[in-house]
Amino acid sequence: TVLSVVAKIKSSFTYDDSVKSVKFITPLRAIREYILTTQDLEALPRYYSRSPYSGETQTQVFLRSDVEQLAYKKHGGKDAFELRLKIIKDMERRARADIFNLKKALKHFKATMESNRNDPSLHVERQRSVFRTGPGRVVLFAIAVNSLNVAAKAIAWWYTGSKSIFSEVMHSIADTFNQAGLFQYYRLSNHQMYEYGPANLHTAGLLPVMVMPFVIPYYLAIYCFPFLFLCTKQILVAYGLHSSFQKPDEMHPYGYIPMRNVSSLISGVAIFFLGAGFTFYHGVRGLLEPHDVEPLHWALLVMLGSFVSEGSTLALAYREARLGAKRHNYDSVRQWLMAGVDPSTSVVLLEDLAAVLGVLVAGTAMGITTLTGSPFPDAVGAIGVSGILGAVAALIIRTNTEMLIGRSIPLEKQEAIMRLIDNMKVIRGTYDIKATMMGGEAMRFKAEVDIDGRELTKRYMETLPLDALLQEVKSIQTEQQLVHFMLKHGDNLVNTLGAEINQIEAKIKKEFPGMMHIDIEIN
Repeated sequence: TVLSVVAKIKSSFTYDDSVKSVKFITPLRAIREYILTTQDLEALPRYYSRSPYSGETQTQVFLRSDVEQLAYKKHGGKDAFELRLKIIKDMERRARADIFNLKKALKHFKATMESNRNDPSLHVERQRSVFRTGPGRVVLFAIAVNSLNVAAKAIAWWYTGSKSIFSEVMHSIADTFNQAGLFQYYRLSNHQMYEYGPANLHTAGLLPVMVMPFVIPYYLAIYCFPFLFLCTKQILVAYGLHSSFQKPDEMHPYGYIPMRNVSSLISGVAIFFLGAGFTFYHGVRGLLEPHDVEPLHWALLVMLGSFVSEGSTLALAYREARLGAKRHNYDSVRQWLMAGVDPSTSVVLLEDLAAVLGVLVAGTAMGITTLTGSPFPDAVGAIGVSGILGAVAALIIRTNTEMLIGRSIPLEKQEAIMRLIDNMKVIRGTYDIKATMMGGEAMRFKAEVDIDGRELTKRYMETLPLDALLQEVKSIQTEQQLVHFMLKHGDNLVNTLGAEINQIEAKIKKEFPGMMHIDIEIN
């Protein structure tokens, strides 16, 4: 195909007064930009334009010229209106308040302004109980198992003084409060508890409690474990509240989905410092200040029970991860984990894998200490467990950091989307593809396309009776009639283009349900 360059021709033709540009404005913008109320707009004629949202076909608009004239009349002229608008903008900037009573406007024009609520891709399933969801079951079961393990291991450490079993106590505590935070996140995100929003982040003032074990003797930290657990759990709860699925707003037009990864990132940091850091410190202290170890026989039984319980949690988490990988068309669980599709299940799976490995390392170290009577293998085991915790924490931090930065979706999905667009007849070419993960299963897509003008014209002509169009052409006698003919069908042709773009977006969302935002630009 040879692309021809169309030369620019400047016509000397003068348009008459009947050729005017038409500008539309939405009700919400009219209220905000022209200091009007819903009652003021009732007197204006209403028009309907093609809706940009997939949940509706038309959206209500007004002529901007009508709105301007109404505003000038209400406020005493153009100069008076501009002065009042300036004063209000200054007040808004200082107070950061909503001065236009947007809630009332949104309620009155809900058919237009609540279009996101009509979009199935933006819905949060409220009716499902968190106890019945896969991630919810995994997290809840992990909390129960780890809580029992904390109690059993703490008692065993109290009577034996083993460094390895102490490392396992810290391991289980770190797992428990992280999973408690994840469970709160899931519970609240399913029930949309907006009243606990960002205002409750004052609980983050408890952050200094996380560093308590590093600045006080370890035996005092053990007595503070219940308080430490409660405080750190509340910190994650606060972040979970903030990261619950809120609707997009003016400050966050793409929503709060990435906060899901923030919650998991906090979990990874907590594991690294509270689990790996404190355990490493305790193990090194055991090497530098060795002491006699009590008999570890029944402590080994505790570790055996812990191995069984942690293994059951790992099996449940792996099963959920395998189902998730299959559901999202990943070849392996490893690919699914690295993609960060479900951060909560990923965190539980990695924590339980580390727990099982940690129990094996700690149990082996305790067994060697029991056989030899030397405290050094026990201390080395504690350091080994800290290394496992550190590795898991690093993986969690890395995965969620990449998601927050904006990692590209898998190449296979990008190619599938490009093929879908290229198969549309009106599309001549697709360029500058950008597709990123927004957190969880949500994706964002942007592309520039070349439009086949001939094919687009065919689509438009399919909607017209050709005999009537031919008669309309034959009736053209003057230049003014020609202008009006071109303007009429040019406007309709643009509407046809918009409908084709909407159809492309609808097909992409149907093929890829996680696609939340699509931006297709004409190249």
